[in-house]
Amino acid sequence: MTHGSILIVDDDPSFRFAMRKSLARLGYDIAEAQSGQEALSALGRSEPPDAALLDLRMEGIDGLTVLRRRGSCPTRIIVLTGHGTVQAAVDAMRLGAFSFLEKPVDTEVLRPLLAQAVAETQRARSGNDSSAPRIVGTSAVIEQVRRFIARVGPTDETVAIYGETGTGKEVVAQHLHLASPRAKRPFVALNAACVPRELFESELFGHKKGAFTGATADRSGLFRDANGGTLFIDELGELPLDSQAKLLRALETRQIRTVGDNKETPVDVRIVAATNRDLLAEVRAGRFREDLYYRLQVLPVVLPPLRARLDDIVPLAEELMQRVTPQRRVFTADARTALESYDWPGNVRELLNVLRRVSLFAEGEAIDGALVRRMISASVFAQAHAERQEQRVMPTPLRVPEPIPHDLPVKPTVTNLADVERQHIESVLQSMDHNITRTAIALGIDRRTLQRKLRAYGYAATGDD
Repeated sequence: MTHGSILIVDDDPSFRFAMRKSLARLGYDIAEAQSGQEALSALGRSEPPDAALLDLRMEGIDGLTVLRRRGSCPTRIIVLTGHGTVQAAVDAMRLGAFSFLEKPVDTEVLRPLLAQAVAETQRARSGNDSSAPRIVGTSAVIEQVRRFIARVGPTDETVAIYGETGTGKEVVAQHLHLASPRAKRPFVALNAACVPRELFESELFGHKKGAFTGATADRSGLFRDANGGTLFIDELGELPLDSQAKLLRALETRQIRTVGDNKETPVDVRIVAATNRDLLAEVRAGRFREDLYYRLQVLPVVLPPLRARLDDIVPLAEELMQRVTPQRRVFTADARTALESYDWPGNVRELLNVLRRVSLFAEGEAIDGALVRRMISASVFAQAHAERQEQRVMPTPLRVPEPIPHDLPVKPTVTNLADVERQHIESVLQSMDHNITRTAIALGIDRRTLQRKLRAYGYAATGDD
């Protein structure tokens, strides 16, 4: 009996040979791919591997393209590269990589990491991975997110989730679905960054056999797959303009047209969309449709980055550690300080990857600060943190979208949106001791926008005291 199946994707035959020998001894079934195209073929099979080691730089189709094109394949992918950069790590994580390691590979890190990846894939296939992870934290900003879910989840309105990469936008989408009457129907997720631009329409709306080259069979499309439930579209800003127009029509008419068909089919789907981009800036640049932007602004919510919720980092780390390892782990006081002293540019996703490494090297039950700092410094995201510390600059906050004009036709379920927004802003303002600059950073908006809103609420003083 094997421990699982591993796909090694690398254009270096000597590396593949060495990895095959090493991992075969551990009881894994090993397959190899010497190119991105071979990797996509293996990941597209009816029974894809449990985990994959994916080289980032290859001739032709590179590793990031493989991540982008793998579709709904459940395989957990560990990206390996000899040319690690912060941007490469961010891109790989944004496209759903399980982890990111630099060559030469430390086998003491890789082997248990592979075991974790295989276990997660097998859990997902068995159906034991269906419930949404808990939303952890007691900070004012995360409590407001919970209140938003409780209030908005039971409605049938479209929701737009804004937040930096790794802040947990899909988790919030899952909770919105579970809080709705659609909870027993499908929750279907699409990462738009992972779909080739020419296949967006087919992915969303399906296609008929023979509709285009390569369409060898009918495809239902994600709208039909999610019928009666919720369709979560992540990285919404990646949708090309023509697909945006068709998505808008589907939202407004609740009908879709399959590629290659001349008739429309009614669908009953709630849309939850997410982005880490400033969509208003994308509208002004001509990359995003203004009418779709305002259609999505019925119920917007912004997820705070980890640096805006420092009090939540340790409880969140404790929760994630339970997910990473069945062994009991306890953070010492110094480890807690180390966790709270880092600004986590990769947010929850980076925290999870650091904790995976911590769990592998921890000796005994207690996790000390030195180990946490060592694993953070090994993170490629840490370079961005060091640069910001040196330059004493904060990351540019994501702008909160302006509320929709009150004269636009909306359904009765959104008449209290202004109250929800005001309660959120006042709660954060109070938690920041009425400091305007810190409140604006926590909310992800600029000071001018915050000051304008506070004046509208009747606040006289809007400076930092």
